[in-house]
Amino acid sequence: MHTDPHPFYNGRRFMQDRYGAPIYRVAIDLGFGCPNRDENGAGGCTFCPPDGSRAVFNKSARIADQVREGVTFVRQRYGSVKFMAYVQTFTGTFAPADQQKACYEEILSAHHFDALTIATRPDCIDRPTLDLFAELRERIDLWVELGVQTSHNTTLQRINRGHTWADSVQAITQLNNMGITIAPHIIIGLPGEEPEHFSQTASQLSALPIQAIKIHNLHIIRGTQMATEYAATPFPVYDEHDYAEVLIDTLRRLRPDIGILRVNTDTPKQELIAPRWHMVKTQFLSYLEKQMRATKVRQGDLCG
Repeated sequence: MHTDPHPFYNGRRFMQDRYGAPIYRVAIDLGFGCPNRDENGAGGCTFCPPDGSRAVFNKSARIADQVREGVTFVRQRYGSVKFMAYVQTFTGTFAPADQQKACYEEILSAHHFDALTIATRPDCIDRPTLDLFAELRERIDLWVELGVQTSHNTTLQRINRGHTWADSVQAITQLNNMGITIAPHIIIGLPGEEPEHFSQTASQLSALPIQAIKIHNLHIIRGTQMATEYAATPFPVYDEHDYAEVLIDTLRRLRPDIGILRVNTDTPKQELIAPRWHMVKTQFLSYLEKQMRATKVRQGDLCG
């Protein structure tokens, strides 16, 4: 049990407890694409932008260059001495295992990393990939960030995820059995979902062997299929006050030992259609904690 004085186990404290110091991510794009996009990039999840949320400093196709540029960027911004390689863009395992291995070897030889995180999907973890993960796990602290998004199959189908909740449960179970740290991603505010859906997703994930989580509020981003749908038939999106309310309920249903790595989405202003918040990220975090303290609630106090 953590002793964080904050009302939820924030990512900074989680990393401090785990590594003894802050650790910062160096985002890397392996160029593997995504299984539910066409070769020309069309399709994909309805909320995902064409660049797959590529980091701003990923300008080179060469892995070694990306590592060097990323380490320089993070070091200048944070003065970091501990680094985590983060295979971020699109699906980090959407390639044959031998091709994945060659990329991971290049990453790990380009800089001394304290951990390696691979972002992927529940339907892109086959047996050769699991065997590769077992090898990596012997060499470095290995994380998998898993795009779960929701536990509701109707929503998964609507947003064109291409996998089911059962796929997510299976992937989490397999990864946990190998001793890999698991951090699912979920989105609050997907079209067709109400607060009870978010509560159910949180409760079901809390019952699974996960160690951390990233929570995103839905952003309508230019160039996405969801932006087209939103323009034709607008649906509700959460302002910061309403989002804080449903987020607090979600946090209360997550076990108190789960590290909360993220609580809201970052999108460049020029790419964001909605929602338009008045609060910046630090203001929202302060507001969120203030609301939780005022109502005397904490992460996990509704965890059943």
